[in-house]
Amino acid sequence: MKEFHIISVGVSILTNAQRAKIINPNIKISDNDEWQRILENPNEIQKIVDFIKSNPKKNSAELNTFLRVVQDKEPKNIEVYLFGTNTYSNELCRVALEKFLKENGYTIYIPKEFSGYFWEAQNYDEKFAIDEFKKGISSLLDKLIYLANRKKKEGYKVYFNSTGGFKAHVIASALAGFLTNSEVYYMNEEFNDVVFLPNLFYLPKGREIELLNILKNKEPISEQEFKNLYNKYNDEFQRLSLYGLIEIEEDIHEKPYRIRITNKGHFILKTIESYGRL
Repeated sequence: MKEFHIISVGVSILTNAQRAKIINPNIKISDNDEWQRILENPNEIQKIVDFIKSNPKKNSAELNTFLRVVQDKEPKNIEVYLFGTNTYSNELCRVALEKFLKENGYTIYIPKEFSGYFWEAQNYDEKFAIDEFKKGISSLLDKLIYLANRKKKEGYKVYFNSTGGFKAHVIASALAGFLTNSEVYYMNEEFNDVVFLPNLFYLPKGREIELLNILKNKEPISEQEFKNLYNKYNDEFQRLSLYGLIEIEEDIHEKPYRIRITNKGHFILKTIESYGRL
């Protein structure tokens, strides 16, 4: 199956390159003029790309997770969308990553509808910056959801790499993954391994809501009533259990015999009901 990886990009490549003295360590990440100068110099960009090649997983937080997830998979079946902040330092990282990925056979996806750059609050008065920041994050979430759903319709399995980047972008990335039922992964530094997050958010619909309403005041229910419900709503039981809205207990023979709605399930159901009354 074709894969589509949406990757939040930070500046770990630059900070690692500065530690290795590949880039002047005295340049501050906030110094846009200096990063612009480097970005406009192809030789400087190639130095950064070569630095990435020397040890991709060590020198790039984004590649540290991505390359582990796509290991032993055909690059020709994998498309990558990179997004980050609208700064020269972040653009430099994206350009270097794009060159590395293309040289290794991966396809870089650049939609016409919008770029991979999102506004970052700086050089404005505080109130304006906060307002624009909120709008930017909201816009980012909307666009990531659009992209994920679009690629799913095209037959791709969609992944969100929420390891690198601006913290708010990482949050928006993970949330977009949950909302679109995509795979969300990041690097757990303590275990030095990739972790795939369980889907932490799901909005039930139709017969799922019907089942939750039956269960919300049914604790406990008789064994026969449980069997009848389980047979009638088997698919709904599986989905709601997968997303943590209900819990199914099994007997010693691993057969389901008791069910309860979780606190998360109660909360989601109340939220849906409150919107229905608006």
